Amino acid sequence: DRSSSAMPGPPLHSLVKYDTPSLLTTKGRGAKKGGAPGAKGGKKQLPPVEAKPQVTQTEDILNSILPPREWTEDGQLWVQYVSSTPATRLDVINLQEQLDQRLLQRQARETGICPVRE
Repeated sequence: DRSSSAMPGPPLHSLVKYDTPSLLTTKGRGAKKGGAPGAKGGKKQLPPVEAKPQVTQTEDILNSILPPREWTEDGQLWVQYVSSTPATRLDVINLQEQLDQRLLQRQARETGICPVRE
């Protein structure tokens, strides 16, 4: 099993590609509004008004199909959304290799009834 050393997050292994986790709230200790310049937090820049409805609608649909991960770590609430970035050909090839590797590890049968593939 892999340990998450760089990024916070739930120890879920998934073939779904997620965006970088972002901090939603800080519980206790009185969270500061605004924060220091350059501190990670909510998005500050807004996209152009014309592009926003399409992006928002697409992301809303994606988030309803595959809900974002949410977890608490050190009293802070984190969220990680499914990536809406289109996959490249290389991404698809790598994903197929990862799936094949996991099916081999779990000893999935190629033919017949297989509980692993259900």
